[in-house]
Amino acid sequence: MLAVVRNWAMVGLLVASGKHRNFFTIVIFGESPAQRKRQMTMALTSKDVLSALASFRTSSGIEVLKAGYIQDVAVEPHAAGFQVNIHVDDVWRGEAVKDEDRQTITFFIKTHFPDVQNVRIIPRSREKADAARKIARPSQSPPRTPPGTKMIAVISGKGGVGKSTVSINLARSLADLGFRTAILDCDIYGFSVPDLLQIEEPIKTRERQFIPPHVNNIDVMSMKFFVGHNTPVMWRGPMLGKAIRQMMEETLWNQPEYMVLDLPPGTGDIAMDVHDYFPKAAAILVTTPDANAAKVAERAGQMARSLERRLIGVVENMAYLNCPECGYRWYPLGQGGAETVAKSLQIPLLAKIPWVISGESGVRGLVPTDHPTRNIYDQLAQKINEMDLVPTGDITNSFASAQFVVPGKQVPNDGNDATRHG
Repeated sequence: MLAVVRNWAMVGLLVASGKHRNFFTIVIFGESPAQRKRQMTMALTSKDVLSALASFRTSSGIEVLKAGYIQDVAVEPHAAGFQVNIHVDDVWRGEAVKDEDRQTITFFIKTHFPDVQNVRIIPRSREKADAARKIARPSQSPPRTPPGTKMIAVISGKGGVGKSTVSINLARSLADLGFRTAILDCDIYGFSVPDLLQIEEPIKTRERQFIPPHVNNIDVMSMKFFVGHNTPVMWRGPMLGKAIRQMMEETLWNQPEYMVLDLPPGTGDIAMDVHDYFPKAAAILVTTPDANAAKVAERAGQMARSLERRLIGVVENMAYLNCPECGYRWYPLGQGGAETVAKSLQIPLLAKIPWVISGESGVRGLVPTDHPTRNIYDQLAQKINEMDLVPTGDITNSFASAQFVVPGKQVPNDGNDATRHG
């Protein structure tokens, strides 16, 4: 039977009472219940897990982190919480790691972090661990960005809340205000910006630089341009970072004053990695009124804040639905989600965007010019323009090869015949 012991005084009580014999004891130097409750609303990171494991020891007294048996920790979104994957040495003190020790680590993590739904303890040899580290993404500086650009990262806690739709409509409204505007689809695995903007033309290059499609006065760059139709991107961290760096550095941007970054959803390692690439970007958090979506959005906001990103506000998408015939307003997803997130994170609620219904199939992508919701996006763009956002600094205009390493897919080069929009 397992007994969770939160301090050495309780260990003494168990020993004195003689109740320790049938217990497999885990010693937790933990926080109070109130602290753990606060932790549930925070984005869990690998550093949090490693910090907790610093106080963990097995029943035989092995301090696994101090002994160097923990190889790496990864945290991923999972159902209503997180999944924690921990690689450990397959040999502890000259013996194969015991199932009993793996179970105690699992129980320790779940007890310490109530939002963790699943823990995987994966034994791995030192040789395999060393090989994995050789291909792991090295610490690197953020990609070079166009000088004088104000960057807006659009983030969400989960997919399906309309993050990309908000991104493209915000970009168009910024362009309509007269600003040179670009959008970078950073969702490498779930890219959708070109489809939403109905871009079908292939990407071209000029002098080893990408020429981005120019749609609705917006420069557009996405991973979609470099893979086949609906082909999944099955890359790990190193290639993901390389792709984003190449798209940013090797694109012939039109000196954008604003760049909207459509980031991957969630609070896992992929989302955190992409955040790291753009330290100066201000973040807008997109959610729906749904209570569950709002809870996940709050975690995404906490993650951005823990990475020292500036959160400038919340946008509630699919906030309500207006009947086109009678004007009656109803709330299919409920009410109050964005207000809850804004109050918890102490940031403003920037806009409430309704469902947009036009014709039999609705609207997917840019809101029609004559639709009332267009005004909401224009007001959102105006609010952002009035904020004191930090632009990027100068960069040198030197570029390497503009060729992505995508098996079986190459980017056509039209030489010097391609012209650049003004």
